[in-house]
Amino acid sequence: MECQVTQLGHVLLVVLPLIGCHSLTVPMCISGGRTADSTAAPVVERAVNARPWPNEPAGFTVLSDGTMEDALVGKTWRILQRRTTNGSGAGLTRDTTTGAKGSRLLQFTYAAGFPGGYEPAVVFYNPPTPVRETYFGFRWKPGNPWEPHPSGVNKIAFMFPATSSAGTLYLMMFFDGTNYTIQVEPTFEKDTRRLAPNVTATPVALGAWHLVEWYARYSTTSTSRDGVTSWWLDGVLQGEYPDLQMPADAGFIEYQFAPTWGGMEGSKAWTGCYWYERAHISRR
Repeated sequence: MECQVTQLGHVLLVVLPLIGCHSLTVPMCISGGRTADSTAAPVVERAVNARPWPNEPAGFTVLSDGTMEDALVGKTWRILQRRTTNGSGAGLTRDTTTGAKGSRLLQFTYAAGFPGGYEPAVVFYNPPTPVRETYFGFRWKPGNPWEPHPSGVNKIAFMFPATSSAGTLYLMMFFDGTNYTIQVEPTFEKDTRRLAPNVTATPVALGAWHLVEWYARYSTTSTSRDGVTSWWLDGVLQGEYPDLQMPADAGFIEYQFAPTWGGMEGSKAWTGCYWYERAHISRR
């Protein structure tokens, strides 16, 4: 159940400060009882080594950049545990399949029995001022196997607008019954729809590291329908939509990794895992 953390007021009292992060180190999550996930996809390593964020627009100003361990220890990002059903939650762990040698990864664990419509935790960043045009890139790995929600919706990341009741823009791994693809959905008052890939529909490889890049620009006015979102998987453009209608406010004020499973209803039959290795946020 997604919501903007900065609007929760009293709930922020339980945000973990993560000084040193030692208390939040967790065991490596194993998807579906398997012993290990596969290694990083070579295409991701090539893209990162050549240029860390290949589709970031020129001239953008960096707001946040680095590994998730550095971000959480340095408290530029914060974490709030949400649904901890049967040991579900988020924390830092180690994974030898990533290029960030020696750095701990951000892990989300969905234990058997985890309910649909919720996320194990939320990890979030608040920029100093609202952002109307932005780039959000990160390295992410879904567990293998992965149990899809019956709705097909498996959320990955969010951008929240300044108006707390105005909805959100989120990115997900959508399952159509055959393949997983990266899709975007606005849930704004004047624009709620699922945006399927309209350029390239690259199937997501489970158990492999992926480079995800996401761009968004606010609509000019509350009626102009000229907002833009584009997204890439492993350097390849997946979708581009130039007709979004954002709310009439100052811009995005919160970025989240709050990977909601679903969709409402249902529960996990077996353990599932997501990992995030590093993130990069910039603005015009």
